[in-house]
Amino acid sequence: MEEPPVLCLAIVGRDGGLLFFRSFRRSVPPDADDLELQLLLHSSLDQVEAQLQHVAQALQKGEAKSFDPYLGILSPALFDAEDCNIYGYVAATRIKVLAIVRDGACQKRRDEEAILRSMLRQLNLLYIDAATNPFYNGLGKAFASSVMRIVEQHASAFG
Repeated sequence: MEEPPVLCLAIVGRDGGLLFFRSFRRSVPPDADDLELQLLLHSSLDQVEAQLQHVAQALQKGEAKSFDPYLGILSPALFDAEDCNIYGYVAATRIKVLAIVRDGACQKRRDEEAILRSMLRQLNLLYIDAATNPFYNGLGKAFASSVMRIVEQHASAFG
């Protein structure tokens, strides 16, 4: 059974704590703690901080005019003997949306980047809507099903 292009997704708080994690691997239950994938995601947080620091310095020096929350590929990864890439998106609140995607999921890297930019942005907006809800009581089943819907929509675009 072939794995989907997006292996997992995580929303990480400003302190590095895991707020939400979902594995899309078909070989494990959806609510399982896939520790190896979580470890890969956490190892990419140093890359996120390095990129944020680089952008802050560029903005200070006037070399950049604005900050793009989409970070692109943070690092390559090897999972189950398959090449993968870790993509990142950072909100102004320093909430991070990270995804592990199988390498070569799209024929063209530019298409892959466009799909992931859109997906991570929508997932960030979904989190903002949930977190700013006055009746917010955690990221429950409704949030998880919305995440699944967004990922499936974008996964179909990989082709």
